[in-house]
Amino acid sequence: MSVPAPSGLLGSLRLARDEGAGLLPPVEAASARPLLHARETAALAGVLSAGIAIRLMQISEPFVDRWSSRQADVAMIARNFHRHGFNIFYPQIDWAGSAPGYVGTEFPLVPFLAASLYSLFGEHEWIGRSVSVFFFAVSVPFLYLLVRKVSNERSALFAASIYTLAPLGIFSSRAFMPDMASLSLSMAALYLFAEWLGRERDARLFAASCAAASLAILVKLPAVIIGLPLAYLVIRAHGARFLRRPELWAWAAMTLAFPLAWYLHAHAVSVAHAPYHMFGEGGLGLAALGSYADTVSAVAITGLTTLVTVAMLAGLVVPTRSRFGGVFHWWLLAIMLFMLLAGRGSSRHPWYQLPLVPVAAAFAGRAVDLALTRMTRAGGARVTAVLGCLYLVAVAGVAAVYVRPLYEPQARPLREAGREIDRLAPAEALVVFTEWDPTAVYYSRRKGWRLERTGMPLEVPRDTEEAIAALDALRARGATYLVFSRHSRWWFDRYAGLEQHLDFRYRRVLDSDDCTIFLLEDATHPAWFSRPHGGHPGRVSVHAAAYRRSGGLPDSGIEGSALVGEAG
Repeated sequence: MSVPAPSGLLGSLRLARDEGAGLLPPVEAASARPLLHARETAALAGVLSAGIAIRLMQISEPFVDRWSSRQADVAMIARNFHRHGFNIFYPQIDWAGSAPGYVGTEFPLVPFLAASLYSLFGEHEWIGRSVSVFFFAVSVPFLYLLVRKVSNERSALFAASIYTLAPLGIFSSRAFMPDMASLSLSMAALYLFAEWLGRERDARLFAASCAAASLAILVKLPAVIIGLPLAYLVIRAHGARFLRRPELWAWAAMTLAFPLAWYLHAHAVSVAHAPYHMFGEGGLGLAALGSYADTVSAVAITGLTTLVTVAMLAGLVVPTRSRFGGVFHWWLLAIMLFMLLAGRGSSRHPWYQLPLVPVAAAFAGRAVDLALTRMTRAGGARVTAVLGCLYLVAVAGVAAVYVRPLYEPQARPLREAGREIDRLAPAEALVVFTEWDPTAVYYSRRKGWRLERTGMPLEVPRDTEEAIAALDALRARGATYLVFSRHSRWWFDRYAGLEQHLDFRYRRVLDSDDCTIFLLEDATHPAWFSRPHGGHPGRVSVHAAAYRRSGGLPDSGIEGSALVGEAG
């Protein structure tokens, strides 16, 4: 059946465009086609606007939520960039005492961007969070395009909508952390690489896909797992002949060269400068079987919601005719292998599971699309549209229930302790902190140390004598203040006599429900002086029992505030 030629001025323009595209080389003809049609652009804009609006809620809140520990370190690095020059090769933290505090870490793109904005707007929490929101906004179109490439427009739109609503995705993409940036770049890399495989003469796609993949790994080393879905794309495109294609080897070499150089440099920094710390070390390691079960259960129920998890499982078995239809299957396999090998870190840090969100959304979108297609035949398009909207509304409602607890200000006492130090201590004062969560360090705006066993980083003293010796050693190095937050008063329960020793030798300059602060200058007392040990209304004695049960550091009550040595 012939199609009538378009008429009128608009039709003539379209015909000229199509004829012109037919005369172009394949690469130029492909690039001449619109990436998104008008209806796709409008729908995607609506999804994106809703997602951004959700993430801008409480955007100015302090870093005191469930993930305070990791955000405080990133914020500290950003502030030091702003204060001490923008040397991106030497990120600095403030818990190394009087030392500069250079640490080995992932490529600090996110704190560097935030620090650049500090120069324009001042130092505010909303700036760091907004960087992650920006990368979320970038990720949505790339997820849509990648799902559309292996499925269809409606699957892609549902996938983008589900991705926008998943609780783990909502919270991660407004947290001041590098994880959202790395995930966004990973999705961009997968889509651009798949496009390049169809147009290998396009140097722009080669460079863009290479840059996106390299940056994804630079910003977060675990992003290297996208190597598995990338390898799948290569084999689907070229089969065993990929071994004889030099452009693929050049792509791999250029992608991996910069991350390799950076992480070698970061390791060198970590071994040459106090506190001799490499972020992410200790994260790899197998966990107990029960720990894996808990992690899977948590991400399936609270990270994705049961509605999305069930749809994802259904979407796993939905067939596809696309040449690259298995890309999300291989990405899921890579994530599962990483969660297995990084069992210790994954069980402590929920953000390790963030890459599951776009993968689950892609499968769920495919399942919902198939279900609605079959319902259309039975009930009509209008009923189908209503059911699709009801599903998304239900996901949004369940997500709101599960994401709300993550906003709870559990680290507020640490922030208050830090602010009191900022108010009381001179700018050059060195402070001893008793929390492994660096929130108090960040808000104190002071440098200092964590109180730990002398010569044994990230280990608490074995007894009261060791605790006093460790404190004396730090005092000899210039420490002038000692701070306990409400969450760290377990020290007084764990180490019998420590509180009496501190009261006898030093002066309490503040004693509130949120914190206790000592001035580490010898106090003069009469011989008969003895401060009664009657307890404190803010003390949390349960920490001592938790310590004995676990055989290690007590739980501070803040999710994600495990040892900073394992933070990634």
